Amino acid sequence: MMRKIPILIFFILCLISCNDTKKENDPDAHPEQNMDQNRGQNQEKNLIDNSPDTASNKAKEEPKAKTFEDFAGTYINTEHADDNCMCYCLEVTNSSSELCLKENELYINARFEKQDDNINVYYSGKSSRTSNSDIPWEKFEKGTPIAVLMANNDGTYKLDWKGFTIDGDIAVDYALLGKKTLEGNYKKK
Repeated sequence: MMRKIPILIFFILCLISCNDTKKENDPDAHPEQNMDQNRGQNQEKNLIDNSPDTASNKAKEEPKAKTFEDFAGTYINTEHADDNCMCYCLEVTNSSSELCLKENELYINARFEKQDDNINVYYSGKSSRTSNSDIPWEKFEKGTPIAVLMANNDGTYKLDWKGFTIDGDIAVDYALLGKKTLEGNYKKK
């Protein structure tokens, strides 16, 4: 009988040992261990997602949208680069800027607003440097763009002159004001 007790104890220990091994391999038996494994897998996935190759691929897929600050600055009309910004320049700012319309040295104030990948130019009033009272300055609309500045593929910008509007229609008699001076290609200074 004395021999049977140690053998019985040996079998009980083997059973307990086998039971513990099953519990260690059972995912439901140790949830904290599974969380640590999942954390490790997630960290490894994040490292892969944030690797330089993956980040540069994402940047290539999604071009960065231009902000107003990307457009802000001085632009020189490429056909009048020797003008030294006396009349053939744009100063794109968050506040009002003066634009030269040239004919008899007419000047207006304009404001700029970003819309999608373009900058709309709005008339905001005649400049104090303009004394011409024959033009109906007070009738020109301030909520309709008079021009649009767009980026070209070659790094230059194109200003498309729309003209002044009165009551929703283009002011035909004044359509050329600014067109000859401002319309064209610009290079950011």
